[in-house]
Amino acid sequence: MLLSEIMTRRVGDIAPQATLTEAAQKMRAMDVGALPVREGNQLIGIVTDRDLALALGEVPDAGHITLDRVMSRHVHTCRPDDDLAMALERMAAHRVRRLPVVDDAGDVKGLVSIDDIVLWGLESSGVSTHGLVVALRALCAASSFAAREYADHIQPS
Repeated sequence: MLLSEIMTRRVGDIAPQATLTEAAQKMRAMDVGALPVREGNQLIGIVTDRDLALALGEVPDAGHITLDRVMSRHVHTCRPDDDLAMALERMAAHRVRRLPVVDDAGDVKGLVSIDDIVLWGLESSGVSTHGLVVALRALCAASSFAAREYADHIQPS
């Protein structure tokens, strides 16, 4: 299964100078848990709902803090023509729940999350229940062996 078939295409983005409050409002309006951070067309980071929560927990009234102070700058990405097993392995290896999907020019084309993968598996019957459990274990344990084990449960389309 290619990521282009299951990724979320409706992905917003946000500037590094935006505040935590602005990011939280945008996430809520879009019903997402992460936003790619871009300067012009260049992907320079990603901010997640967890990043916001941790920043707010450390600094009272942190809503005015800009994203460039809390975003993850090392963004793990994948390509639309990458397969599901590779994405899961990358998620597990880097302990991330979301990967921006970028083209050869680095433009964000979508986002694939563990939620997308689990929902695809349930809706398509492309993954056994055991396979879904293995996928979640792979992510939580950061085990590429477990991610490869998950790939064994994917039925060919």
